Amino acid sequence: MKRFVALDSWRGVAACLVALFHLDANSHLYDSPFLRNAWLFVDFFFALSGFVIAANYQERLLEGFGVGRFLLLRLGRLYPLHFTMLALFVGLELLKVLRRVVVPAAVWSLNPVAPFSTPQDAPGTIVANLLLVQSLHLFDFLTWNVPSWSISTEFWIYVGFAACVVCLRGRAWIAVALALTAGPLLVAILSEDYMSTTYDWGIIRCACGFSSGVLAWQIYLRRGEHLRRWLSGSAAELASLALVVAFVATAGAGPASLAAPYLFALVVLVFAFEGGAASAALKLRFPVLLGTVSYSIYMTHAFIERCWRDAGFALEKHWQIHLFGYRDVGGHATAFFGTQGWQGDVAYFVYLAMVIAVSCCTYRWIEKPGREWARRMVSRDSRRGRAAEDPPRDAAPGGRPLKEFSR
Repeated sequence: MKRFVALDSWRGVAACLVALFHLDANSHLYDSPFLRNAWLFVDFFFALSGFVIAANYQERLLEGFGVGRFLLLRLGRLYPLHFTMLALFVGLELLKVLRRVVVPAAVWSLNPVAPFSTPQDAPGTIVANLLLVQSLHLFDFLTWNVPSWSISTEFWIYVGFAACVVCLRGRAWIAVALALTAGPLLVAILSEDYMSTTYDWGIIRCACGFSSGVLAWQIYLRRGEHLRRWLSGSAAELASLALVVAFVATAGAGPASLAAPYLFALVVLVFAFEGGAASAALKLRFPVLLGTVSYSIYMTHAFIERCWRDAGFALEKHWQIHLFGYRDVGGHATAFFGTQGWQGDVAYFVYLAMVIAVSCCTYRWIEKPGREWARRMVSRDSRRGRAAEDPPRDAAPGGRPLKEFSR
């Protein structure tokens, strides 16, 4: 199957934007509408995931690849890093316990809140995260590694996708049509913030985005050659980029955000042709690197931001180094990195560089080994299946051993 390099790089850029969205910094960029609404790029991830999964697995599932093998491969892709980041977040809480027991409080302090004392870090939330069900409306809040809410919903959408392909076969388009029509309507009814829904109705949001990507793949597969003249090239790519910037900057958490799955599916379709200047730029070494480690960027940035914030509070408390300015956010004074704009700009740059560097390491030592392990397991299972189905080498066409025929 062809690798869509430009789309991989797109995912890396989008992951960086989501990471910057989650950092509170007194930067000149912080208040830009585009960055404040960069959470919408999660819907791009969903659409791209639907496109790539359909491209790689739809036919294979129809040909008997096996739902279990498919889900094992997806778990091998998602779970090792998810588990690692969950363990690190829980480890921070355990470190707070250790501080209270062993280390004098005057030496350093991570957080005045008692460990495991809030609903977000209760033991039940740990179990839910281990089972990847933390965002199936079990809680009224996000837990532990905040970005992992989308991993929870996406895995269960994988289950639904495989079930629909295997059970409905040629009629699987019905499920896609239902998700793309009823999904946004349900989100509009159930969520006050429309597409800005995560732990509650995020599963519906994910189904919409994923289905839009599946539809984009079907269009690319069936009508790609006819559409190439219209959707391939620099003009189409630059137009789609301008559309994305305008949409993200203006949609916010309003009704317009319901268009996110359809818009990002169009962007995925345009860049799947890889025929313009923007695609050529996305195939350069650094964007390709970002695409390669994009999942790590998405999953590690919240932990790095947490460590930054804890270290900053410790420095302010014990060494009187003023690292934060404070803004009123929702009626609460919230700490922002940097007391001046240029300091916030530097914080953005250093933070993002650190996230990318850490992500290269987690990709190399966690993501890649986990994915390769899953592939080996699937390959081993596949060989066993073929060995069970094939007759012995010394068997006759009917499957009976030749020695038995000779008697």
